[in-house]
Amino acid sequence: MTASFASQEWADTFATHLNDDARVRTDSVTWVFGPILLVVDGDESLGLESTGIRIDLHEGEVRGVTLVDAADAVRNPTALGGSLARWKAVFGGSLSVVDGVREAKIRLRGDLPTLTRHSGLFDGIARAAASVETAWQDEVPAEAAAPAAG
Repeated sequence: MTASFASQEWADTFATHLNDDARVRTDSVTWVFGPILLVVDGDESLGLESTGIRIDLHEGEVRGVTLVDAADAVRNPTALGGSLARWKAVFGGSLSVVDGVREAKIRLRGDLPTLTRHSGLFDGIARAAASVETAWQDEVPAEAAAPAAG
């Protein structure tokens, strides 16, 4: 079933894929830095509001993935932010999170050395997101975007 990116339905499916990924479970055992927040920048032309995707990790278990207000990034110890195009690149495998931060394509609120040490975890997060059947806001079919004739 296809879910619209950054919707709660997408987040629920993403959580399942994260929990099913053995590497994510293994790599997150040493993650003791609190939840990870993925911030998706808003884009009015796509009808996309700024959204935070909060990944709650604890001792190798993903306890939940929820949508939060993007402003919560300031209260989260690790927050990564970028446009829809950047997240598509990450989840599509053409850009790693660590490289995205180093190349200033993804914003980081947190500690770069910690992010680098846990690059396997972030690769697993991207892999799990890529496995979610996603309807991207910038790929709306033309017939769906066109006004109804009447």
